[in-house]
Amino acid sequence: MNDNKRMILNTGILYVKLILTTIIGLVSSRIILNALGVSDYGLYSVVGGIVTFLNVIGTTMVSVSYRYLAVELGKGEQGNANKVYNTVYAIHLALAACLILIGETLGLYYVNNILNVTDAKVADAQFVLHVSLLTTAVSVMSVPANGLIIAREKFLFTSLTEIGVAVMKLGLVVGLGYFMGNRLRAFALIMAAITLVTRVAYLVYCRRTDSSIIKWHLNKCWNDYKEVFSFACWSLFGAIAVIGKEQGAAMIINFFFGTALNAAFGLASQVNRYVITFTNSLNQAAVPQIMKSYGGGHQERSLNIVYAITRISTLILLIMVIPLLFCMDDILRIWLKEVPEYTTIFASWMLVNGFVMVLGSGFDPCIQSTGNIKNNEIGYGLINLALLPLIFILYKLGCPPYINVVVLPFLSLATRLFQICIMKKQTEFQFSVYFKKSIVPSFSTLFVAAIPLFGLRLIWGHSIMQTIGFVAIGVIWTAISIWLVGIKRNEKQILLSMVKTKLNK
Repeated sequence: MNDNKRMILNTGILYVKLILTTIIGLVSSRIILNALGVSDYGLYSVVGGIVTFLNVIGTTMVSVSYRYLAVELGKGEQGNANKVYNTVYAIHLALAACLILIGETLGLYYVNNILNVTDAKVADAQFVLHVSLLTTAVSVMSVPANGLIIAREKFLFTSLTEIGVAVMKLGLVVGLGYFMGNRLRAFALIMAAITLVTRVAYLVYCRRTDSSIIKWHLNKCWNDYKEVFSFACWSLFGAIAVIGKEQGAAMIINFFFGTALNAAFGLASQVNRYVITFTNSLNQAAVPQIMKSYGGGHQERSLNIVYAITRISTLILLIMVIPLLFCMDDILRIWLKEVPEYTTIFASWMLVNGFVMVLGSGFDPCIQSTGNIKNNEIGYGLINLALLPLIFILYKLGCPPYINVVVLPFLSLATRLFQICIMKKQTEFQFSVYFKKSIVPSFSTLFVAAIPLFGLRLIWGHSIMQTIGFVAIGVIWTAISIWLVGIKRNEKQILLSMVKTKLNK
């Protein structure tokens, strides 16, 4: 199978997985909110978010793993994937210990001294923190294995694993509704178990399929550690900035408005996460190809993939974002029995921010392929972290709770413009080509799809059946707009040929 067909197949696998896990996840979220209540759900969003912050810092290192492994695999027989794997693994062992140390000191200090919660809930908050931290070490230590799976493009296995885990989570949270004890603590244990099962599955799979690569050998070449560690440190800086922006915003909201607003922010973040994950699936399938092409000396192909996935990711995002934005309030009422205040406006502005971010879908892996990520991570990180002092000042001045998500799209636009400058400096990236191949078809499709739907929404009702009907019309019309405006002629011919081939079998 050639590289392009493999990328298309992997994308299809990832989307099937996402459809199933998203449906299961939405059902699970409603059950969890009903079982925990708004206050406990908000409490878990904040305290569990501290561990999520630490865990995502660790799992963001997947990009380090698959960057080096993908480039090494792209070298063919000239590469040494085993040495790279062991170098990355040793660094992750040290990182796991550091993250637990940070969580048990700074994280515990935050819970005991800063968290805006009643005294009766402090013990529960501490329990959530400790239990969640236990899974952090396993998660971080499994990062190199996860990176190897991505570099190998074994997306069928990861998809089946995540679907199985999602079903397991649904079963456990259904049982949570019948549990008569402390449901918050039980939910923390459920989330820890799910994380452990996923990470252990990745480790076992790699031992069975790539035993020669993951076989332990201590790499005594300290220059290798220095190179990977330097790359990792800058990657971590960017990860800390992005996740720090999200979790820091949640903490600031908690400081000013309490756990009820955290519940609204957490639910809105989940809606945004599901939508963005759909678009990131294409990115995930393309990342190994971008890095392998660059590692193999084919920079032009690498950039063409960047232009293509930016356009296609944006078009896919529009299919979901346009109907959601027009019906957000009605959809949330259908999804949740109790919709916390400000959830609608939080979610809507997060989707706008997601649209801005997806306009640079392929930038990060392309920059990482060069190995020179310092300037990108510094600029990207500082722009993201600027949100925290900005919203703190705005809240002090009396601005409404949702001001933080209103600011987000403007900061995201600044990050993408900054990355364009980095791309032009470090690669053969041409803004005129990017604008023509990615931006023009994306915005043309947006206007063609959104304007008629906006007019229709003004005269459409708000009942459950009317909402479902409008969403269906919105999805269909947006898909038609993509076909008419966003898809190239040769891509239409390829898609029609694939359909005809399937029908003739």
